[in-house]
Amino acid sequence: MKKFILKTLALIIPVVVPAIFMEYMLRQIPNDYSYKKNYLDNHSEEIQILILGASDSYLGVNPVFFPQNTFNVSQVSQSLDLDYKIFTKYHNNFNELKTIILSISYSTYWYRMREHQESWRMKSYVIYYGIKSKSWSENSELLSNDFLITVNRLMKYKLRNECDVVCNSLGWGTIYKSENADDLYQTGKEAALRHAADIFSENKVRVYEENLKIIESFSEFCKQRNINLVFLTTPTYDTYRENIDSKQLEKMIETTNNFVKNHHHCFYLNYFDNSDFVKNDFFDADHLNEIGTEKLSKKIVNDLDSLGLLNTI
Repeated sequence: MKKFILKTLALIIPVVVPAIFMEYMLRQIPNDYSYKKNYLDNHSEEIQILILGASDSYLGVNPVFFPQNTFNVSQVSQSLDLDYKIFTKYHNNFNELKTIILSISYSTYWYRMREHQESWRMKSYVIYYGIKSKSWSENSELLSNDFLITVNRLMKYKLRNECDVVCNSLGWGTIYKSENADDLYQTGKEAALRHAADIFSENKVRVYEENLKIIESFSEFCKQRNINLVFLTTPTYDTYRENIDSKQLEKMIETTNNFVKNHHHCFYLNYFDNSDFVKNDFFDADHLNEIGTEKLSKKIVNDLDSLGLLNTI
């Protein structure tokens, strides 16, 4: 028995020890999730406007242009349940919070990251935000990525000091540059197909109802704390709007408008087809570049001011 144990350890140790070391090293690479978590740990008590949502707000709203202490916690493919889980980790610290801006896109109400092809991103919420998961892969950098990609990340960090932080100091994603703009025609068709949901299917109806409960939870917290809840739909280009399902879009807008109508502390800024945004403002058909981001961020500030929502800050 003793020999068996020793032989087993001889086989396991050369594999397990390097794996644990690599996992540790991967977690030392700075990234947007760890950066934003650390920012919230140290500055949540100072935040007056908090931006939550997916890539539309992560890439489209830059807190630099806001006159108040504003931070963007949005992230690519971040679903409403993750918005809420992040928020509830810090809600007792938001002593100065006056406004929450929550992005609502064409697909938001029928989307849940863990049930989508983007589920590989869940590991970042589990590892860096401490969101609980029973999945082995979601608790490991090493197990959640292709091995060659993992090695490449480590090499870039160790040899060239290249990390995975691509947001600015206030959380806005900087990677969609105007000089690298994508094909607006092709991305319009692809994104519309990717975001389409069979909204009347049993599964999507379930997700829709669960997301409405999350919205209600946000609203209830805001009501108790006298905080404004602002829903935001960012601009999209013609080629995206031409390829989406009109019934899904109508349901998204109707749902948001009805919620705002029944909650006096909630507001809706809908720029989905706003004509002020032109071709040069977009990186792809459903995301703004830095030019469009500046335009949208300033427009949001002006509209919040017009609604009287900046006077309370």
